[in-house]
Amino acid sequence: MARVARKLGLESWRDAVARRGGEAGCAEACLEAFEAYRIAGDSEFIAAYRAMEKFDCLDRVSLPGDPEQPLDEAENDQIEPPGS
Repeated sequence: MARVARKLGLESWRDAVARRGGEAGCAEACLEAFEAYRIAGDSEFIAAYRAMEKFDCLDRVSLPGDPEQPLDEAENDQIEPPGS
């Protein structure tokens, strides 16, 4: 499984951190971490990823060929990518 930071449509990375943190019950702490990473010089995306990672708010996605994915699912994903 890959861990990814996602935002919705035109949502800013800060808003995405607040939303995902809120879903996990730690919006304020997530935002504080995001702001600390930004002050330290991280780009918005990197700061968002690190803040979400710190509070276990990253999405987990299966990628084609993911070693944790069952073989039959991985083979099917090569033929018909997820979401198609």
